[in-house]
Amino acid sequence: MAGDYVDNLGGVAVSTGYDYTTLPPPPAEVGEELARLEDVSAGYDGRTVVSHVDLTVRSDSFVAVVGPNGGGKTTLVRLLLRQLHPTHGSVWLKPGLRIGYMPQMASFDMDFPIVVRDVVRMGRKGSCWPTRDRTVEAEVDRLIEFANLGAVADRRIGQLSGGQRQRVLLCRALMGSPEMLVMDEPVTYMDRNSETTLYRLLPELHKRMAIVLVSHDVGTVAGMAKSIACVNGSLRYHPTATITPEVMNVYGCHVEVVGHGSAMGRAPQQ
Repeated sequence: MAGDYVDNLGGVAVSTGYDYTTLPPPPAEVGEELARLEDVSAGYDGRTVVSHVDLTVRSDSFVAVVGPNGGGKTTLVRLLLRQLHPTHGSVWLKPGLRIGYMPQMASFDMDFPIVVRDVVRMGRKGSCWPTRDRTVEAEVDRLIEFANLGAVADRRIGQLSGGQRQRVLLCRALMGSPEMLVMDEPVTYMDRNSETTLYRLLPELHKRMAIVLVSHDVGTVAGMAKSIACVNGSLRYHPTATITPEVMNVYGCHVEVVGHGSAMGRAPQQ
């Protein structure tokens, strides 16, 4: 059963084409602490990029991470993924925490003979090769169906459009039913229609997992997120998603609020 959204400009219910019944159920414990950064500083080659950062992500969090280029957004993501160790402070993750990660764009050899379902499978096994584990294969099929990729499931990744490849990466991130989904500027290489389609999935995904979304599109993500983390050397946390240029300046996060409007109310281009 495909999900609907209500266009908040016209009040018209429109099918997304995505089957939300194939997703895992919402978490049993709402508000559970999943990740915590305490007084964290980190950087590269002796150069500090972020200093004295505090951030807590709970099971019902939807945090939009915004800030200028070079301000430390990707560094924050790497800290959450434990890909970078802090030079000061501590990073705590809930024991056994399941994290899904969707990058800007994975580096694929477009001529390599790997197909969509192989890439999705990598999110669970770390390997693209088919398995005899029927549970894994069923999950691959479920996510491909959810993302409306059934028609290209056996197509090589290099034959897909940029938007389709990003949806494949989202499926890979959702393998294993993550408790926290980290998305690092996931619409960078998408056209407007693909971007809108992805953003419309996020409210439904958020019912089932915490989301940390890095984006330059402040105007759009502010309409979806529950809170804003402005990263510009330090981190200023704004506990609501009401963002204005004045607020951004107060929080030391001088970025331009130039969103395309609410993704939920944005009609796909014809």
